[in-house]
Amino acid sequence: MISKKEKIIFIAALFFMNIRVDLVGSMSLTELFVLTQIPHLLKWLNEQGKKIPCLNNLTIGFYCLIIVQIIAEFMVHNTFINAAKGIAITIMALFLMLFFIEKLVKDISLIIWIPICKILGLVIFGDQFGFSETGETTYFKFYIAPIIASAVYIITLMKWQWIQRYLFFVLFGTSLFIIIGGARSLGFSMFFTTFALLLYNKYKTIKLKRIIPGLIIVTIIIQLFLSFIYMPKVKNGEWGSEQNRSQFEKINWNANIFMILFSARTDFIISTIAFLDKPLWGHGSWAIDHTGKYNLLQRKMLGEKKEIDSDTLKMVPCHSVIMGKGVANGIFAFAIFLWIFIKTYSIGLKALSKKSSYNAYLLWTIISSFQLLLFGPPAILKNNGAIAFAVMIALFYLNYLQKKKAAQQRKRFYKIRRH
Repeated sequence: MISKKEKIIFIAALFFMNIRVDLVGSMSLTELFVLTQIPHLLKWLNEQGKKIPCLNNLTIGFYCLIIVQIIAEFMVHNTFINAAKGIAITIMALFLMLFFIEKLVKDISLIIWIPICKILGLVIFGDQFGFSETGETTYFKFYIAPIIASAVYIITLMKWQWIQRYLFFVLFGTSLFIIIGGARSLGFSMFFTTFALLLYNKYKTIKLKRIIPGLIIVTIIIQLFLSFIYMPKVKNGEWGSEQNRSQFEKINWNANIFMILFSARTDFIISTIAFLDKPLWGHGSWAIDHTGKYNLLQRKMLGEKKEIDSDTLKMVPCHSVIMGKGVANGIFAFAIFLWIFIKTYSIGLKALSKKSSYNAYLLWTIISSFQLLLFGPPAILKNNGAIAFAVMIALFYLNYLQKKKAAQQRKRFYKIRRH
């Protein structure tokens, strides 16, 4: 059981992640608090955390990643401040994840406070980075759409029977509204969550052999939607934003799902090139693009003709948490984090349960965080990433305990029958 004090701390931690200070980079008040909790979290991990399957191995993976990052930063002679920023992200991601797991495994119903605090943070503090203030489209994308999406997931977590019956229509309708408004990434994350939930509810499994027929049908439906509804509507100006239209013009309005996905992800492609240029130890965290090679290449891919100002040196583009580990710290850091990434998401998929009311939120967490870690900046790992990892692992542990309890009951039942 969890105490009232711990519940308040959990809620406050989620809320104060919205308030940031400049200290070895941008840090939230929650991160500063969690730093004081490291001795307690290490003790909990050694005593209680070891009961959670795979958590100890994931923690060791994080330790290895931190060590490799330290070595890599030393090998490329990075500045102390930049190196500290890069390493601090991994350290904070690990302990934030452990902090939230500890609370969630004691009371899984606390999950509902994650979307609630997301809304409170936006309403009270606004968009932390000011993106929503640059225009009507960005206001919808970075302010209105996240509030709507979070509100919907609060409703799904309330376990109301009528919501569970009409969940597909609620999610599908909301995702379409967000997509039409121009928040493409958020809208499509919910759109894919809707169909992923439909598949799981039909087959009650994630085994590929079982779900292939449904997966093929869903893929065809999504591709038809993109080709005959979404892309024409965006092209005609009925749906989406000017930013969407300018991005799709660069791919000649190709409706292929992968082309749409990468149309706004030039950073990911540039990051891959930068990683391949220095694969062993990387460029270092927050590395400067001294020659302008990567920023010039990015401008060309975006169709920008303006030359780079040589007096304004920019960082090597690194808009992917996964690829960013390779860009900053080379192949060993990339391989270790890729293992952590794959392991965590495999745990997340195993957390799905036939009788769970958390499936919709879990699938949303898996799909939206996957997209963020694949295409988001490095700091996403210690914000959305750490919380998503905690949710997946906590729900997996809950499912594990329920299966273990059911197995023990069956064992006792058969034992009684034999006697």
